[in-house]
Amino acid sequence: MVKTRMLQMVVVLLLALAWAPRLWAEIEVTIDRNPVQVNESFQLVFSLDQSPDRDPDFSGLQQHFLILGSNSSSTISIINGEYRRSIKYTLQLMPKQVGEFMIPAIRFDKERSKPFQVTVKPSSLSAVPQDKLVLEVMADKNEVYVQSQVILTLRLLSAVNISDYQFGNIDIGSLDAVIEPLGKVREYQTRIADVTYLVLEKRFALFPQQSGRLEVNPLMAEVRLRSRQTFDPFRSGGKVRRLRSQPVYIDVEPIPADFRAPHWLPANRLELREDWQGDLNALVAGEPITRSLTLVADGLTAAQLPELSLPPIDGIKQYPDQPALDNSLTSSGIRGERLQKVALIPGAEGVYRLPPIELFWWNLETGKVEVATIPGRELIVEAAQAAPAGVATEVAESAPVTAPSVPRANPFWLWLSLFLGCGWSLTALYWWLVARRPAAPAAAPAEHPSLRQARRELQRACQAADAAGARRALLAWGQALLAPREIHNLHQLCVAFGAELTHQVNLINTSLYAKPDTPWHGDDLLRLCQRLEQQGQPDSSTTSGLLPLNPTG
Repeated sequence: MVKTRMLQMVVVLLLALAWAPRLWAEIEVTIDRNPVQVNESFQLVFSLDQSPDRDPDFSGLQQHFLILGSNSSSTISIINGEYRRSIKYTLQLMPKQVGEFMIPAIRFDKERSKPFQVTVKPSSLSAVPQDKLVLEVMADKNEVYVQSQVILTLRLLSAVNISDYQFGNIDIGSLDAVIEPLGKVREYQTRIADVTYLVLEKRFALFPQQSGRLEVNPLMAEVRLRSRQTFDPFRSGGKVRRLRSQPVYIDVEPIPADFRAPHWLPANRLELREDWQGDLNALVAGEPITRSLTLVADGLTAAQLPELSLPPIDGIKQYPDQPALDNSLTSSGIRGERLQKVALIPGAEGVYRLPPIELFWWNLETGKVEVATIPGRELIVEAAQAAPAGVATEVAESAPVTAPSVPRANPFWLWLSLFLGCGWSLTALYWWLVARRPAAPAAAPAEHPSLRQARRELQRACQAADAAGARRALLAWGQALLAPREIHNLHQLCVAFGAELTHQVNLINTSLYAKPDTPWHGDDLLRLCQRLEQQGQPDSSTTSGLLPLNPTG
């Protein structure tokens, strides 16, 4: 019995731990750059949401790295009334030798950081510097393809105290090239022949636009040495040194002959993916759904990424939005991203086939042509539900029904009933006499209250240039005008009234989903609807029950 109770308590405890919120968030580990050079310091940061009970043990790093320094800092924040404290451990490390080395997992109480790999390369300096101030310019590649990325690194090494410095501009002497800066100047240390140098590093991404031999002319830098004077608040009393780097030469190859795609895309990695905003299992005719196409490439800017070709889809209108372009920085350079959103509006129920989207690109790592693909898919669209009842019907249905009270016996009601009976008799006699007269022209039928309301809403939306409101009001107006004919979406309304209304609906959809430069105005739509009201209902026999292949949403 005791064992059974203990087993139950263990099960309950395990379930509670499984469902309880995590007290420790995942430990984030960041490195300021990767790869690094041998005998060159780099910064490693461990970020936690809570302070551990004991200081972490970093001794496992000493096998391949020197720990030059470490410190911790904590921050306190209050978000939505919730008190949070985070802590960061910052380490300055220096690799001991060239190779591939693993940063081991570090334990922080119950949590462990994830291990990751650091690449250590040989020093860029071929010999011991003869000067305590050195300016060097390096390219990560000596041979590249046209329009592909070259990382240009400027390094100022100083074994003396300096108070200020300034890099000159990059000068390309031969070919045309696009230059993009890669972040701010980074500071770290390196050891050469037992001498410690402060390193000031700035990186750029170069994109040669022509094939041939690209020459980066010698770069100039100006350094102000720290003054020996005791009081120098503006750091202007020290000696000024001007440094000059060596030129850099890069061979730029043309586009390979076996690459025949329309867009030349040389990248280290390229990814093409799609996302949908909405439920693909609940698509309704006439209702839009948004498809997001994202193109990401390492080693290309967003401006180099082409517009994705959208194959036409029979039965579905497509309205592409303006693309969103974004560049981000990674350890390997620039990552370009192009986001294209497209609104799809199926005109009728049925099964629609979306063709695949393919994009050819050149893989710089493999030296081969590859294809990024979004596979084709099928969309199942259901018919729209029946239109809601009119405003008058809704009011009548929503009004509470109460049973009439039975009055007490009273002579007044007897005389009232006799009076009303006489009135009904006279009314019946009057209508009998009118019926014997010649028939007069029939008067226009009374206007339905829902039509008046829909007309007011349509007028308000058109005058306010509210495209979304006009789209809703137009459907309600058409349902009221064509009643009792069933109208479930704007496509059916356009089929009933023809090309002019179809054109106006296309303008609304373009304004909502493609966001053109010219804003939408509803004057033409309002005048058209007023004219269609005067003409009355179209003859339903002139339109077939079949839907066209390219309906309007």
